[in-house]
Amino acid sequence: MISEDVTPNALIQSLDRYKQQQFTGQVKLAPMGDSHQTWSFFFCLGRLFWVDDGKNDNRRALRLLQAACPSVKQKRFALREGDAFAAQNYSLLMVLLHRRVLSQELFCQVVNGVIAEALFDLLWQTGGTTRVVEEQPYDPLDVLKMASVTVKSHVAVTQAAQDCAAWQAAQLMDLHPDWALTIRDPDQLRERLTPEVYQKLVRAIDGQRTVRDLALLMRRDLVSLVRSLVPYIRRKIIDLQPIADLLPLVFIPVTEAEGSGRAAERRQSTPAANVPIATVACIDDSPQVCAAMSQIIEQAGYIPLCIQDSTQALTILLERKPKLIFLDLIMPVANGYEICAQIRRVAVFKDIPIAILTGSDGIIDRVRAKVVGATDFVSKPIEDDKILGLIHKYVASTPVRANYTAPPNNSNLHPRTG
Repeated sequence: MISEDVTPNALIQSLDRYKQQQFTGQVKLAPMGDSHQTWSFFFCLGRLFWVDDGKNDNRRALRLLQAACPSVKQKRFALREGDAFAAQNYSLLMVLLHRRVLSQELFCQVVNGVIAEALFDLLWQTGGTTRVVEEQPYDPLDVLKMASVTVKSHVAVTQAAQDCAAWQAAQLMDLHPDWALTIRDPDQLRERLTPEVYQKLVRAIDGQRTVRDLALLMRRDLVSLVRSLVPYIRRKIIDLQPIADLLPLVFIPVTEAEGSGRAAERRQSTPAANVPIATVACIDDSPQVCAAMSQIIEQAGYIPLCIQDSTQALTILLERKPKLIFLDLIMPVANGYEICAQIRRVAVFKDIPIAILTGSDGIIDRVRAKVVGATDFVSKPIEDDKILGLIHKYVASTPVRANYTAPPNNSNLHPRTG
């Protein structure tokens, strides 16, 4: 973090140099001295059209996207491999533009917002003094189709400089707007605020929202919001700390064979090559759910095994022997209850954790699933943190045998279609 005067002139001069050279490609900049963080600038014929910082990219892009287009609720988006680009979140916005989810005006609004925030972060940390880590030229013909919409990035650069100057003028340079807020001492906070304001803050400050998130939620100017909270931050009533980025917004759905192949490549490239990577299965008839689960499982470092045909589930499970099974309840032909009961009748699977995926999460479903041997439950729609939590809970530790006695073959638990 830079406490000296923010002088973006050096950064602007660097960007102007690439503009004059009509450079097409990716340029990685880093602060002077020893730093592991780099900012990736993407140019097309000298025109800056995107910036990644490798630290807050996903949280930033999703917040600005959902602010521009509130109808977009999801946090994970499947793209075809042919639509992918080095700047994956930019690829996502281009796809949403082509599908008319975003208008051209909203597309430019989001892109300019991303550039302005990423440049603010660079100025906050470096004051504009950077070094070139890498220059990677691209073929202009390959990039022109991705950067076909002209974004007035010079406006974003100016905005970043103004925002950083305002942040410094407010004496906030030891704080960062991408840090998350948590209430450290609720009793002191309650004493200093009216009940209405206190309840509003308690609902809004949850340890996961950054200052930028909170400003958007409360429709407040960023600087004025932080200045109103500074007295509580300085007194340690409210904490402001860095927070990890969200998981990638973009993923490329993979088939079972591709998933196994990628995991095998990862196994060969790791030092512990003799340690097998566990397989995690998902049985669900929805292609969207399977694609999302595959990405999360790979993110956790395991091999995804997605089975959409429930009638083939047991055969495939016996072949692959996963360490954890996610199982949808409502599927055609053979539903989750019947599949769970079938799995538990196989001796090799008597201890395997089975996590039920359910949209209703009612007490009857839970009891019925427990009867047929379910180990745990997770509600739909799929949330990354919950799935990753169950993977780490069951795959990284010794499975605990479920309290279960297999029902007889004439059990009254019949398949339910739909």
